[in-house]
Parts: sequence; structure tokens; C-alpha cells
Amino acid sequence: MKSCDTLLRGTIITMDSERHAYLDGFVAIDKGLIVGVGSADDCDYDAKEMVGGDGHIVIPGLVNVHAHLVQGCIRGMAEGTTFEERLFGFYYPMTGACDEERSYISSMPPILDLVRRGVTTTADDHFTHVHKRSIDGVLRAVHDSGIRCRMARLILSDPENAPDGFRESLDEGLGETERVKTEWEDDFTTVTASTIGITYCTPDEFKEIWQWTVTHERQFDIHAPSVLDSRYLAERRGWDGGSFEWMDHEGLLGPNVIAAHAQTLRPSEAELIASRGASIALVPDMEQVLGLVDFDARKFLDNDVKCGIGLDGPVVAYGHDLWTALRGFLTAQRLGDQHRKEMSNKNEQWTGYETLFGSAELALELATIGGAKALQMDDRIGSLEVGKEADVVLIDRRGETHLSPPAALMPNLILGNGPSHDAISRVLVRGRTVVENGEHVSIDRRDAVRQSDALHETLLDEVDARKFVRMRSPFTWV
Repeated sequence: MKSCDTLLRGTIITMDSERHAYLDGFVAIDKGLIVGVGSADDCDYDAKEMVGGDGHIVIPGLVNVHAHLVQGCIRGMAEGTTFEERLFGFYYPMTGACDEERSYISSMPPILDLVRRGVTTTADDHFTHVHKRSIDGVLRAVHDSGIRCRMARLILSDPENAPDGFRESLDEGLGETERVKTEWEDDFTTVTASTIGITYCTPDEFKEIWQWTVTHERQFDIHAPSVLDSRYLAERRGWDGGSFEWMDHEGLLGPNVIAAHAQTLRPSEAELIASRGASIALVPDMEQVLGLVDFDARKFLDNDVKCGIGLDGPVVAYGHDLWTALRGFLTAQRLGDQHRKEMSNKNEQWTGYETLFGSAELALELATIGGAKALQMDDRIGSLEVGKEADVVLIDRRGETHLSPPAALMPNLILGNGPSHDAISRVLVRGRTVVENGEHVSIDRRDAVRQSDALHETLLDEVDARKFVRMRSPFTWV
């Protein structure tokens, strides 16, 4: 018998290249790495710790490819507001008032939402730089949680898109990015530069930020198309094409680009993205909440574009739950397909012989190995394979009524919004347990909630944003 630190037993969903799924299997972990995976009959490991067994499921750690974690202090306030009301009324003011300590408090609840539900890697886009060390507060919270992070520090300079305090010069922004990179990068955290969208800085600044990412071999994380692109591209740059067409025209669309949302594209832009090797961060939960019925991931998947699934910020990703986004990926796509069918004037009728797009397996794939590929981390994480780092989630389904009977395990797991918190028996990052039986091993979530509540109340009065609380609610609050 070979020895290892930890041996996990149960139904093993590997997400390897052959998508092996062992109904009765094992994963052996030693010194943070996976050293064995396979059928239980072939297991020849003896471990210091053995967990799982019958009625358990073992999956790779989930990967969230898009977030704005500092938005914890404005969670859910988007409801009942317009885009401009929330952006300029409370988003900029309240997050802008967060220094390092406040950003730590603000980001901790959404981070706990992620890790307690099995997310072991998250991306983050941070553009709250009124206090330069606001980003340090988020990264400290991520570090304390024990998960991985690909942090993008976004630089804003356009006066029409960003208020005073949020704008900074290119030299200042890149200098701060270098500082954050030096102080925070390690085996679990990487730092890159970007901007929110292609109209949030000048074209020359945009190109220089992109060039910084190429020089430093980092990803260029961009919202495209962003809300104001269609107007500003035509009015201020004389460009009548799409956002990705503009990036390609300028020589900026390539394999290091990951674009968030990427919906309402012009014809052939999906094929253009595929041909240039860029990646996409799909955000179906937000698209559904905002009522955008034309969500379409098929145009990317059919063209073999690397895609992952993200949540956006908790201002619109209310529960901040990646499992909800996995269900949302399937339902948003199917509703979008139906919408496009009805708008095509073909008058096609449902016959009962149709097979709906996608599967639970595809959704989980996008949240594991797909997300790892989109973030260019698939050589280390995203699947349960020998040699990879042991980012693993152990689920105890024995008390999960929605996962019984197990014949349709994957549809019930994904379309049933995943396991309950209590059923998350273990979450491991590089072999180290960070969550056990639904609770973080070192962070008191009740204390995190108490501090978050207090910060929210302080900020509402400090920046005069209380008028946006429960805006347009039909209830009488007394």
C-alpha cells in the first residue's frame, strides 16, 4: 500500500479529458497534490485521514470567473433602480468610501458565500481606488479565506464614466498595479491590470494597459460590450462597429483577453473572438435578474471558445451563489433560444420531440475545468487528475432529499441549485481544508455579518444614499 495524507471516497466526477465519473471511486492527496484517482477497486493507498464513502460526491473546486467583491456593502441595492441611479447614486459613493479595513469587511460576506458553497478560485475586478489600499482589504479577505484569486486592478480616467476620486492617470494606475502585484502575488494570488470597458479611458491608455498585460504575461480582463460602448464608440471615436471589432481593429484581441458578459454582439463577432483565441466569462445569473432574454452562450461554445461562469458583484448577484448561476446558465440559454425562435418569424411550434440545449454535465464543466481554462489555470486546477493541485469539494448527499434517488444525480445537483451548506462536508484548496461541514474553519460568519451590517448603515448616512434603500418597494416600511 502507498501512503498519502488524505483519501476521499465516493462518486468521483473528475472533469479529466475523458470526463471519467467513478460511481465508487477515490482521490488520493499528498502534500497538496493529487497522487491517485480511480475506481475504489483499484485503490492501493493508505491515508492518514480517510473521509467520504458511500453517499458522497467528490468534484473539483468550483471556479468563479467574474466578480466585484467589494460590492458586499451594497448587496442587492440594484433592485428597483436604474443603471445610472445605482452607478452614480450609491455604487461609486459607497464603495468609494471604503478604505482598506472597510473593504475587508465589505468583501468578506460574498467571499464566504463563495467558499462555503465550494468555490476554490475566484476572479475579481476592482476599480474602487479613492482609497488606494481598498484593493488590499479585498485581497486580505481573500487570503484569510484560503481561496485562490486572479485580481484585476481596473484603471479609470474618463470624466463622463467615472467621478472625481475614481479617475487616475495611467502612470498612477500602473504604478499601483505594480505595488499590489509585488505585495500580494504568491502561489494562490495573481494580479493584473485592465479597465472596466473600452470607453472608460482613452484609446491610447487602453492600448498601454493591454500592452502591460502582454509584457507581464497576464490576462486582460474587460467588460465587453459595456453599457455605454454603443453610444460612445460612435459619438466619440467615430466607430460604427462592435466592441470586439474595435479591439481587433486595434490589434488588441488575442489569447490573453477574457471578456465578461459578451452579449448582444454584432453578427460574426463570436467567430472573431474564437479565431483570436480570447476567453469569455459568462454571467447568466445577472443577465436573468436584469431580464435580458437574449442571453446566448451557444455562439461561443459552438465555436470552441474557452468559457467559464461568473457571478458579477453582489449588487446584482444577490445570493452570490455559483450553483444558482449554473442553473441560470441552462435556463437563460433555453429561454434565449426560445426568444430567438419566436422573433425569427418562422412560427415554429413545440412538438415534444425537441431536446433542450445543454446539460447539467456541461454546466458543471464550465464551472470547473472550463473556468480554469478561461483563467489560464487549467495546468494546475479544474479537474481531479494526478499531478494537479488538490482543490476539491466533498459533498455528503445522504441527507439531501433533492439528490435522491441518485440515478439522475447531475440534473438534480445542478437544476436543484446544488447541495445545501450543511452537505458541503469539505472544501480543500491545495489539500488544505478551508470549509468543514458547511462552516469556514477559521472565520466566524456571524461576526462577518455583524460587521457588514454596521458598515452598511454607516455608509448610507455618510454618502447620503439612504434614499436608494428599498427604492420603489410596494411595501410600507415603518
